[in-house]
Amino acid sequence: MGVLLFGLSHDVDSIRRGFKHVWRVRDRFGLRDLLAHLLGFKNLYDNLADLMEVEERLGVRSTFFIPVVLFRLDEVVDVLRELVKGGWEVGLHFVAEPYQRRGLVKMEREFLESLLGVVVRGVRTHNLAVDEGLMSVYAGLGFLYDSSYRMEEVGRSTPFLHSCGLVEVPIGVMDADLFGRLRLSEEAAFRYVEGKVKAAMDRGEAAFTLLFHQESFRMRGGRIYGRLVERLLELGEAYKLIDLVSKLGLGGVG
Repeated sequence: MGVLLFGLSHDVDSIRRGFKHVWRVRDRFGLRDLLAHLLGFKNLYDNLADLMEVEERLGVRSTFFIPVVLFRLDEVVDVLRELVKGGWEVGLHFVAEPYQRRGLVKMEREFLESLLGVVVRGVRTHNLAVDEGLMSVYAGLGFLYDSSYRMEEVGRSTPFLHSCGLVEVPIGVMDADLFGRLRLSEEAAFRYVEGKVKAAMDRGEAAFTLLFHQESFRMRGGRIYGRLVERLLELGEAYKLIDLVSKLGLGGVG
């Protein structure tokens, strides 16, 4: 059995929240972080640089899926450019709408590429609200891969060639499922992920992808990300998604 390859990814759904929201969900944060946020010393919802620091320390790179329409990108454009310069990948986080989806995907991708000076090869649909029609749109616009389906939906964690022509990179585990839907404690979530990874290895899977939202980095639950990646590196190798696809020999990535 070969080494299990891990894909690391983050969705960037928000970078700022108002006082009322933070106070309403204050039990998600440690007291020190909460005070730092409320006093204006730290923005708990902008953790891009913190994630870069953790991953730099661990010697890994990940993929950040960036939306064009959920917040003003000029608020974080400098750190996004540092991401790209430092070897991280930026993908499009498309917010699906019912009409003219092809035009919207094209517009948003071109805007992101122009802003950051990159070619955007990967896409993930916001809220994982993907369907086969949208997959065909992505394929028709020349994306290399999508990463919007949970492994439970497609029956595997290893990336594969979808019928539309895209490479699909299934999501092995997502923080919102661990702590939102399943309501696990941090230690229970850690064991749960270990169990899912072991089951994937026992099935002979080649890869397993994590999705942790960047805004959850300092929240109860999301803050296990660094420790979790350390554990995964004991079991295999970790990559940004474009490199994961390349390692598996999919999509003609060189």
